[in-house]
Amino acid sequence: MNTTRLTQSNLDLFGGTKPWVSSTSTWIAVDDRVRGGSSQSSLTQPSGSTNALFAGTLDIKTLGGAGFASQRTDISDEVRDLSDYDGLEIRIDKGDGKVYTLIVRDETPAEKRDDGREKAGINWEHDFKVCDGAAGSDGMAIPVAWTDFKPTYRGKDKADAEPLKKDQIRSISLMMRSFFGTQEGDFETELQSISAIGRRSSNQGLAATSFINGTSETVA
Repeated sequence: MNTTRLTQSNLDLFGGTKPWVSSTSTWIAVDDRVRGGSSQSSLTQPSGSTNALFAGTLDIKTLGGAGFASQRTDISDEVRDLSDYDGLEIRIDKGDGKVYTLIVRDETPAEKRDDGREKAGINWEHDFKVCDGAAGSDGMAIPVAWTDFKPTYRGKDKADAEPLKKDQIRSISLMMRSFFGTQEGDFETELQSISAIGRRSSNQGLAATSFINGTSETVA
């Protein structure tokens, strides 16, 4: 006998019914300046809007072709148990046609480096391309199943990584990277929300979208 799970609603994490910035949800810059680069980024929520603007400048000249600019939720914020969900969904209001990276982490580095920075840990990454211009009233939905996230360590594939602990999601990041010189300059994308994807019935699954899996660069 076939069994069918009931469809579960999406859970807003940022945007939608939830603020992008709050006392328990803060975003911090993790740009290539930590490695002597010149890229910079910001994530802001304009007054009176439920959207957020992820924007900045990606410089690839300082580091000889490489570069990255990212915003990450603070690892010291709340730990999210998303084990009852199928993945994450980003909804774009307006894009610049560039490729971005969505990153989640399920661990907290046990120690910090001598300079106070966190030691490198495993990142779970997925690259995606946004629309070029306005996406329409409903926005551009980009669902990412948990199985679409690939583990990396210091920018290299980590095939022997333990499975993603979906009940211990500690941070979420948005990144603009050069992909070895193929992207540079100003970037700007307006996001409606990031949410956890509700469980579909057994015969539904996630709809295919314009995913792009790129080659990772070295990341802090």
